[in-house]
Amino acid sequence: MRIGLDLDGTLISCRERQMTLLGLLAKACRLVLDVPACWSLKREGLSNRAALVCMGASPDQAERVAGLWEQGIEDFHWLRYDQLLPDVPERLRYWREAGHSLHLISARRNPVSAAMQLRYLGLGDFASLDFVDPFVANSKRQALERVRPDVYIGDTERDFICAREAGILPLLLCSGLRSRAYLEQARVGCVVDGLAQIELPLHRTVRPGDKSR
Repeated sequence: MRIGLDLDGTLISCRERQMTLLGLLAKACRLVLDVPACWSLKREGLSNRAALVCMGASPDQAERVAGLWEQGIEDFHWLRYDQLLPDVPERLRYWREAGHSLHLISARRNPVSAAMQLRYLGLGDFASLDFVDPFVANSKRQALERVRPDVYIGDTERDFICAREAGILPLLLCSGLRSRAYLEQARVGCVVDGLAQIELPLHRTVRPGDKSR
């Protein structure tokens, strides 16, 4: 089986890096930010800009902080805040030993820093690596169409949509950017806590080309 995998929130944590940088930038811009509350808003589907405004920032302040965040979030200094999620090395090794091929398809603007991070975390032996620009429309869907995994495992509604549009079975974890409640409300199919809860092979629940929810 060809298994497609997202990186942030699927294999590695994303809260520490994202919110440490956001909190520091908010402070530099003289905003008082309740970081845990802001993370909770992001977990319920809000962007950085929307979450900041919801917490009292002006639209201009939110735009400034979010723009600076986007410029710095992939610097290797901040990438070192990421840690492997529970059971990830064991599950990836188990799948490889069972004969499955693993294909990493993740939204990153800096492939060099991403590759360095994989080495730093001991994540290797992927059959293929594809890093796509998160700000280019359809870039992840196009990568999925090219790689053609049997299943794509991610952590956001966007991962679900891209896989579904590419005719690939999506499976979402609630270990990353979105909460279980948000994902289930968004009707994204099967939601599990982490990789350890996934048993292969999977029964297909979304037909190739099926656009319905």
